[in-house]
Amino acid sequence: MPMDKCLALVGCGKAGLSLALALKSAGWEVAGCLSRTPESTERGAQWLASKVLGSLGHIPQEATLVLGIPEAAFADVDRQIASEDPHLKGRVILHLSGSLPSRALEICRLRGASVGSFHPIMTLPDPLTGARGLRSATFAIEGRPAAVQVMRAMAQTLSGKFFTLSPRGKTLYHAAAVVASNHILTLLADSQDLLVKAGVAPSAAHEAFQALAAGTVENFYAAGAVAAITGPVERGDGRTVKNHLQALKRWPKELERYRIMAMGALDLARLKHPDRQGAYDALAKLLAEWQSR
Repeated sequence: MPMDKCLALVGCGKAGLSLALALKSAGWEVAGCLSRTPESTERGAQWLASKVLGSLGHIPQEATLVLGIPEAAFADVDRQIASEDPHLKGRVILHLSGSLPSRALEICRLRGASVGSFHPIMTLPDPLTGARGLRSATFAIEGRPAAVQVMRAMAQTLSGKFFTLSPRGKTLYHAAAVVASNHILTLLADSQDLLVKAGVAPSAAHEAFQALAAGTVENFYAAGAVAAITGPVERGDGRTVKNHLQALKRWPKELERYRIMAMGALDLARLKHPDRQGAYDALAKLLAEWQSR
């Protein structure tokens, strides 16, 4: 089995098992697994129908080592692999962290391993659901040349969708992913909470904007943000925006988030309608005045 089709898994959590399962179902060999506790290792071996590795020194020479471990464990595992793996020089070692670059495995890198970070842009709630989801995921790839070659092969096997990052770009990439996921949830929660404050029952408020939000996302991916932007800011409707700010003044946190998002919408609107700069300048002044209140 060529090296780029064989892996060993260290860390049998949801992310590691999801990836190993997805690759196994696509024809990759899982040479074995190892985790922090015997129970976790045995569970991983059952999920993957693979053997248990007795130690880091038992990882087959031809295997790519995939680390599905918490970020807090990186330093210890990096040190342990470097001291126990007899085949470290030339070994491809990948971690699955979204925020840390490949150089988080610094000791292994300095001792000859080709390190990489392979991050699926996908939620992985459990190994089976995660493995299915990875077949359509996009992967963020960053690392040394040999590691990049293996990660490209993995991504091509699963979905064919990936992009490469420089080490400098890894943290900014992760910030972008947080905006696309967690921050959207924050804004949706704000909209639901404000609807309840307006007198709508919580159960109805939870579902009320589903079609609106889904349509907005669909429009964004179909035409881009500038083409998709609509609403009072895009129209240059200062009166409506002022009314919104006035209605929100009882809730300062929601007010500030609305104001900041309106400033962002204003940037998009200026690109969409260069002929409306006067109205947009007035809106910018209005939004700036509310910052100090």
